[in-house]
Amino acid sequence: MPRILLSLCCLLLFSTPVLCQTSPAPPKSREQVRTCTALPARQQILLTGFTRARATLDITAEVSGRSLEITADTGETIAEDGIFAVIDSTLIRLELQANEVSNQQVKRRLRFDSQQVERYQRLLTSKSSSKARLDELELQLDQSRLKLDQLQVEQERLQELLSRHQVQAPPGWQIIERHVEPGQWVAAGSVLARAGDYRTLLVPLALTPAELHSIRQEQTIPLYLPGEGVDGQAILHRVSPGFDPVTRKIRVELLLDQSTYEKMALKQGGIRVEIPIRIPDPMHAFLVPAHAVVERYEEHWLTRQDTSQVRVIILGPATGPDENKEWLRITSPDLKAGDVFTLPPAAQDRQ
Repeated sequence: MPRILLSLCCLLLFSTPVLCQTSPAPPKSREQVRTCTALPARQQILLTGFTRARATLDITAEVSGRSLEITADTGETIAEDGIFAVIDSTLIRLELQANEVSNQQVKRRLRFDSQQVERYQRLLTSKSSSKARLDELELQLDQSRLKLDQLQVEQERLQELLSRHQVQAPPGWQIIERHVEPGQWVAAGSVLARAGDYRTLLVPLALTPAELHSIRQEQTIPLYLPGEGVDGQAILHRVSPGFDPVTRKIRVELLLDQSTYEKMALKQGGIRVEIPIRIPDPMHAFLVPAHAVVERYEEHWLTRQDTSQVRVIILGPATGPDENKEWLRITSPDLKAGDVFTLPPAAQDRQ
């Protein structure tokens, strides 16, 4: 009996199946999957321009005569009274004196005619004079009034002509060129000098549409004056609506801000200015972290989030927004800005 029980126990022991199951590794959560975004590459270029006056004008004589005085030479500043030149006004002053004499004569005549009209009005009331005589006197009175008005208008004309014998220019502007000397005869309409406003300075440039678009993105434009050793700023002052078909560029003007102007030792035209700007990459390249690119069989690939592969061409290293990472400048017809790619496992560990 014990032998039979032992045999049954052995049979049950070896006939019962043993179940072995290996638990699968937990999948990597989505939060652990690192991605990167393709950024449009930009190229930094250096624009060069030269300062010039904010505005210029020709100082022109409006009357003819001999110049008696010139108040500013080339490079000098127009005084606060704005007088640049004085032209001989002797004849105009004599005409004004003659006008004043005529004015006094007409005023006396006007008083006499007024008294005559009043006298004959009283005589007409008492029927001691005719209506025709009164009409003649009233006509003389009206003519005297008109003559006085005419002399006053002539006086204003002579005063205006006299003022134009002092040739005016904007106060504070500087003389760029002078074409007249004291004692020289000048004709009406001739250019005596050229003046400019150097109290603020402009930098004219000719830009491509891409360069202009880049400058428009900046509220203040950084610049450097190598001759002065000054870092400064400017704003976009004017943009011409025209377009040069030969150079394919647009004319613009930058205005130096006041703090930059005050730092300059030479406040004049011809000061060299360098303006660094960033424009879109001419090869339409993109920036990605270097560890996002995988090399296989001498070709380079990026992996999309759906695991599809994109073949890219590496153009070289580049400077990206994060200076702590290595970046590559790449290109591919299948890329566009904003495309998202997953990082390889090795890169995940480095992240």
